[in-house]
Amino acid sequence: MPRQDPSKEVPAPPTAPNRVTGSRDRLLERFNQAVRDPEESGGLSTVARLLDLLAAGEPNPEGAVWLPDTNARLAASGILRGAFPDADVPLIASQYGEDAHRRGWLRLDRTLTPAEHSALVDTALTWSAVDRALPDVLAAFGPPSVTFGSPDPSLPKTLSYATADPEAPVVAFHLGTATPREPAPGAAGPTPANAVLLAVRIHDGFLDGCELTPVGLERFH
Repeated sequence: MPRQDPSKEVPAPPTAPNRVTGSRDRLLERFNQAVRDPEESGGLSTVARLLDLLAAGEPNPEGAVWLPDTNARLAASGILRGAFPDADVPLIASQYGEDAHRRGWLRLDRTLTPAEHSALVDTALTWSAVDRALPDVLAAFGPPSVTFGSPDPSLPKTLSYATADPEAPVVAFHLGTATPREPAPGAAGPTPANAVLLAVRIHDGFLDGCELTPVGLERFH
């Protein structure tokens, strides 16, 4: 049988893009944007819906239950939900973020080394026994893995610190609205204030999983 002239061979059609992979990448991108600032992305219900969509694409989608939707009353996460009304949205968003991290869906802005994480877990609770503000957290522990909430330094947010290990606990610093300050003598306007630390959670244990600062105790509902 005569061989076909290579110059006359019909080229293979270009490979079509993987639509499933592309759709999932877009879904992950939407989730990571929404969970960081839910109030700019349709609210916490949008975050939960995106998590459900991501879970539906997994091999075993049944039984996915997200941390903020559980009723574990003796878990630190459950105790803190609703305790600080002004900070509740970023606090709950951070718990959805922890669920996503355990499944490899959360994109970290900074990944702690095991040594950094161990030092943070060892010191965070005692360090938070006195009142702190946003600059104090950043100065002591560096930039977070993810910031949940408004980028405005005076508004509520949660700073979460995580490693690449999805089983390692995520350390979360929950901050509330800045305490108003008296204008400095001779100042033309009010002195800028930073969000204040309300609580830190290093794991979900009831007795030793979290610590409230003095101002956190005052604001606790």
